[in-house]
Amino acid sequence: MEIDLDRLQAFEDQLNPAAPDQGTVPVQILGYGEISAVFRIESMPDIAFKRLPPFPSPQQRTAYQNVIETYIHTLRQQLDVDVVASQCVTIDNRDGEYILYVAQPILPAGTVGNQFLRRASAAEYEAFWRELLRHLFRIWRKNAADGPGELIGIDAQVSNWAVKADGHKITLQYFDITTPFLRHFGKEMLNPEIFLKAVPSFLVWLVRWAFLQDVLDRYYDLRSVLIDCLANLYKEKLAERLPIALRIVNDVLQTEARDLGIKPISEQELRKYYKEDAFIWTIFLAFRRLDRFLKTRLLGKKYQFILPGPIER
Repeated sequence: MEIDLDRLQAFEDQLNPAAPDQGTVPVQILGYGEISAVFRIESMPDIAFKRLPPFPSPQQRTAYQNVIETYIHTLRQQLDVDVVASQCVTIDNRDGEYILYVAQPILPAGTVGNQFLRRASAAEYEAFWRELLRHLFRIWRKNAADGPGELIGIDAQVSNWAVKADGHKITLQYFDITTPFLRHFGKEMLNPEIFLKAVPSFLVWLVRWAFLQDVLDRYYDLRSVLIDCLANLYKEKLAERLPIALRIVNDVLQTEARDLGIKPISEQELRKYYKEDAFIWTIFLAFRRLDRFLKTRLLGKKYQFILPGPIER
């Protein structure tokens, strides 16, 4: 990847997070995460830039970058997970904020997991899920062997994988590495406070007390990861194909993955989980928009975070 650092600096210096696509540097917003946004800058059309929220100090930014790079190395070298080429870029903007971008190549149209599954044949659909499960089982077998000294978590939603299809042979590439789930003896290697930075100040205490640990824990529990991954098919407009995916997952859990001791998942569980999860994130986003309004319109301050538009669920 050839990154034009001067152009990225110019983009960052003119960026208004409350209206990210209305600056002087032409940009296309590709997507949103809970704490990051993804851009394509017109002068670098082959690169996706994931921007994390500002860090309080360059030391904390460096520490987070180190965890990302350790996570990528662990996935590649210890777990044989093919991670999309990724490069960290640090920028200090004109407001004195410490910014971290992760640059990755733009993926070919139709290769992201949710897009691929919408048009996949029955054989390709099953092959996708079996390949995904193969990766996940390898991670949790390593966790069983190495825990609690070292644990690896992952957000396995289908939209976090790129697909290469050769006939009925499916290979996967993982690209959601800006939230690196690594624990050493129960302690997160990343600073979990970064998740609270995007929380409205009047809710920080509640989220820290009631939700933060539970949200983090779900990515280290295989059954929770599978429930989250399957239930997300409702959001991806793949509900009609969910029963097939659920059958494949349960069949494999009871046969070749019996050693992991994961009890079968029911469709009722998935509906309940998705309904609750969608409700929580809808309310949370509404509070974030209120927080943005209060800071920008009433207090005249800069709002540091980029919020998504309306989300279909």
